Amino acid sequence: MAGFAQTQKLPGDITKGPTLGGISEYGLKNGLKILLIPDQSRQNATVNIVYHVGSRHEGYGETGMAHLLEHLVFKGTPKYGNIPGEMTKRGMAPNGTTSFDRTNYFATFPATGDNLEFYLDMEADRMINSFIARKDLDSEFSVVRNEMENGENSPSRIAVQKLMASAFEWHNYGKSTIGARSDVENVKIENLQAFYRKYYQPDNATLIVGGKIEEAKTLELISQKFGSIPKPTRTLEPTWIMNLPRRRKTSYGPQGWWRAVCFGWVSYPACSRS
Repeated sequence: MAGFAQTQKLPGDITKGPTLGGISEYGLKNGLKILLIPDQSRQNATVNIVYHVGSRHEGYGETGMAHLLEHLVFKGTPKYGNIPGEMTKRGMAPNGTTSFDRTNYFATFPATGDNLEFYLDMEADRMINSFIARKDLDSEFSVVRNEMENGENSPSRIAVQKLMASAFEWHNYGKSTIGARSDVENVKIENLQAFYRKYYQPDNATLIVGGKIEEAKTLELISQKFGSIPKPTRTLEPTWIMNLPRRRKTSYGPQGWWRAVCFGWVSYPACSRS
């Protein structure tokens, strides 16, 4: 499979990058990065699309926006009105997660050409056509509130949050990804829509496809589904990096039996050459 680029012609809008450890990198002209990890020993395929946006990109008073958007993207598009239902009937196990630097959506499913084509088509469609509607936001508030309460009742989560808040006093890394209750309950749908249009674009995403896949066919499908999405004209401002204190300590003493000590060290980003 690693010799694919030398033996077959790529779709016209796809360029080949490096291959390392069985992972091949490609790119679309609109900026979408593609990673293929074929493994013929598997019976399933997995697709994971990562948007390089998370809670650190939120503005003042907008905490929890990235996580709310993760929920709303499952609410459908004009073409796919019931995304969870469509996935379930195909034996797919979909999910999504939000972190400081990224939001991702993924599913594992039986490795058939029909399943792969459906999933890639659906992801391409909801990249730019998700409803992000007020009525869906209202219905998701109860779900997010339950998640908040679970976190508030988890001593381990509280301990880690206190550690991050101590290390990053003036940076979004120090704030909970799920957001402050007052921000989440008062978010404007127009702000969520603008956040979606700005960050959910091909030049801000990495598409990963692995498992039992044919590399050539997969690239053709990706070109068909994602290649027509135009590269946006907007620019993404870099988020600022702060100088952290050399040492800081905090303590938190809720009532109860649970005890923990957390340590954290400031280091280089995982993608840094250092």
